[in-house]
Amino acid sequence: MANLYHEITCKLIYCLISMPITTVLLPFFCMAIGIEVYIVKLCTAYLNLPMYYSCAIVDDEQHAIDVLHDYIEDIRFLKLFSAFNNPFDALKTISAGDKIDFLFLDIDMDGMKGTELSQHLRSKARFVIYASAHLENEVRKIDSSFECYLGKPISMKRFAGTIDKLIRLNNLPIKNENSL
Repeated sequence: MANLYHEITCKLIYCLISMPITTVLLPFFCMAIGIEVYIVKLCTAYLNLPMYYSCAIVDDEQHAIDVLHDYIEDIRFLKLFSAFNNPFDALKTISAGDKIDFLFLDIDMDGMKGTELSQHLRSKARFVIYASAHLENEVRKIDSSFECYLGKPISMKRFAGTIDKLIRLNNLPIKNENSL
């Protein structure tokens, strides 16, 4: 629904820009977009659609979990689903019915590497983001199927940029009623 809305809006903007009477129609177009946004908000509320993207963190260092948790809280359309400092707890807790949008995995954990855990949880996560002190090229040799990499220590700028990049590249809507 959001992709269709985006396509229609883009086509309308293109048509209006190519018309010589754009300046006359622009106020009406803006009013129409305002009505469209209101309708999308009503439909989203009526259908009880989630207004956020869910995140899960698996890291054996509590400090790393705390940093990622703080960053997730700072972005209005992200919500922490769960955090684990043990990969086996993540395997037990995340069920087949759970769907996580952003899965943050450390590479080096006791008992199971993040790359191995990724293979088990890949079907439950839309995006796998490795958060590790390893160099990205080393990680890519081990597992080339991950979407993004955050080098430790992770900055808020890099974290937000990664989330923004994944959302834009995949044409995902921002699922927050305040962002429409």
